[in-house]
Amino acid sequence: MLLKLFISFIFIYLNIFAIRFSTEEINWIKKNYDRTFNIYVYNPKHIYLYENEDGNLRGVYVNFFENITNQTGLNFNFKSLEKSEMQDILNNGKGDVIFNASKSKEREKHYSFLPTLNSYTLGLYSKSDTIIDFQNLDKYKVGLIPTTSDFILLDKFYPDLKNKAISINDKENFGFWALESGLVDAVVGKSSNDILKNYRFTPFENIPSTHLWMAINKEEPILESIISKFKVEFTTKYVANVLKNERPIFYKQLLSKELIIKRVQRRYSSLKVFIPEAKGMLPLFYKTKSGYKGYVIDRLEELSKLTELPIVYTQNPNDDYDIKAIDSKLFENNSNAYFIPYYKVQVAAFSNRNQNFLDTYQSAENKKVGIISFEKINPYFLNFLPNFKFYKIYPDTDSALDAILKNEIDYVYADFKIMSMAIGNRYLDDKIQVAGFLGSSHTIGFGIKKDPDLAKLVDKIFPNHLAEIQILQTELTVPKRLSPNYQYLLFVFSSMSLLIATLFYLLRKATIASKKEKRITKALVESFEAANELNDEDTGNHILRVNLYSKFLAEKLKCSSKFIKEIGEYASLHDVGKIAISDLILKKPGKLTSEEFEEMKKHVIFGKELIQKMQLGSIAENIALYHHEKWNGKGYWFGLSTDAIPLEARIVALADVYDALRQKRVYKDGFTHEVAVEIIKKERGEHFDPALVDIFLIHHKEFDKIFISH
Repeated sequence: MLLKLFISFIFIYLNIFAIRFSTEEINWIKKNYDRTFNIYVYNPKHIYLYENEDGNLRGVYVNFFENITNQTGLNFNFKSLEKSEMQDILNNGKGDVIFNASKSKEREKHYSFLPTLNSYTLGLYSKSDTIIDFQNLDKYKVGLIPTTSDFILLDKFYPDLKNKAISINDKENFGFWALESGLVDAVVGKSSNDILKNYRFTPFENIPSTHLWMAINKEEPILESIISKFKVEFTTKYVANVLKNERPIFYKQLLSKELIIKRVQRRYSSLKVFIPEAKGMLPLFYKTKSGYKGYVIDRLEELSKLTELPIVYTQNPNDDYDIKAIDSKLFENNSNAYFIPYYKVQVAAFSNRNQNFLDTYQSAENKKVGIISFEKINPYFLNFLPNFKFYKIYPDTDSALDAILKNEIDYVYADFKIMSMAIGNRYLDDKIQVAGFLGSSHTIGFGIKKDPDLAKLVDKIFPNHLAEIQILQTELTVPKRLSPNYQYLLFVFSSMSLLIATLFYLLRKATIASKKEKRITKALVESFEAANELNDEDTGNHILRVNLYSKFLAEKLKCSSKFIKEIGEYASLHDVGKIAISDLILKKPGKLTSEEFEEMKKHVIFGKELIQKMQLGSIAENIALYHHEKWNGKGYWFGLSTDAIPLEARIVALADVYDALRQKRVYKDGFTHEVAVEIIKKERGEHFDPALVDIFLIHHKEFDKIFISH
């Protein structure tokens, strides 16, 4: 625990410094200081890039490039183009940077492509009263806009539908005019196209979610390098706040021609919101000295900015409120006419460390059970109460946790995220554990009593675009500490201050003697490895073996001696970024939710930043950042494919998976060597580099020897 805290402290301390540039990058910035780079964009209608009322572009990526300008002095100029102009620039390599571009082999001759934050799913739009039957697509007239990323994806996954589709132009908002005119029954489009939810969207089951691209001219490789560095920093540190600030401005402009906002403004002088008396419901809402905070509060503040109406909170259920902050269709006597869901509850059992693991409600029939309910009793639990010999209702997480600590109850049933954050906030991770998942869930959301306009407005502005949801809901998985653990802080601060002072003294001395520098670097790597092991009790010698497998593959590839040496030392750091991920996610015994998995994926970003700040070199950085990319482009974080993935990351990916297959874990038995070999063989050209798999198959017995002997 202390070692992990120490490494995390170093990470935070080093993170205050600005982005580090290479000498080549610094010289390039100086050389291009007076130059203006043109950023071209087609159809800027999303919150990431859109035209304001003055005709100027704004949005998340305008802020992104302003950030680059502020830190480098480089100048960027946004230009909105017609479709024909954009295609000409893309096909002939005339642009510096291009947004919302479709990637093709022809265009890759001129441009490098980076994924933007604008991720989406592809599907069919139809009128609200038309439900699309994917088993009988032949009976529908389907419209498709040619020469778009939609066209390319459909050609790959649904070629028959692409060939039968009616070609339509993209005038007047993504081809929705064709739906309204009756020309087609459905239009192929991105999930982000219908911002105001006017149509029914049915996603294609066989097409994975993807993203729009930022194309950067290959004649400026240093520009691509600089943008990539800023993209990592911007994604992890700033984008959520920028998105929150932009949303009210964007939707206010979008709804300016509709009467719905004006009707709401005429009816209300303020919006009264009923919120439970509970102390808090992390991460949805919690109270601080400055007022309420949390995911629900952020959405209500966006509504307030959009309507220019203040939010007034009440905790009296008898008040004539306008919006109920925490509502469910399951609550008794639900008189709210409109329900807009925003959170999916996953029921879990929690207990002290002495209790057994549960997998059903019946498992606790002879135990004392607590249930958290913010309104009398959640009807969801009513069917299960007869199974409990003794149960008690608690109004909030704090009172339930106190009851467990005092042994007044054996288990408490509650939402996994809400209770997990409450445990983390009170530093009770070592005393209270998850004791079971019930595999069932329901939704909670906003309840609106009587006003269809207010309900429609809330629904329209609520995040529905895949990328917005992924970014904004990170706060639903990131633990929040509302009060510091002063005992830990005092001990850690005094101990770590001495260690850090010693470390930096040694680092300074090491600049004089290279041998000392190597020893300190080795010590840091070993510290990172030790911290990494603490994240997963099952790892054993996993990280040592990954080093050995990786070094072996590099030798067989006849890589340079420097490459072989570094991959043999740094492959073990592939998962070091997990020190920045909550233990509640890392050690969750059940399957991660989609939101938790999105949070888990961030470990590659954190790992790369940590290694970058410690200046271990590009090989170590690439291993941390890209080891979950796949040869077929379906990995993460960037969705790179084939040899766009650095070789060192491709090597470590295979080594890591082989060892993970062999290991016995809490949730699975280890596979035999023969089974692991067959799995990797099947993933040739899918997950793994075919050339690496071929080498592995020739020398697979060496992998088995390494696993057995270490």
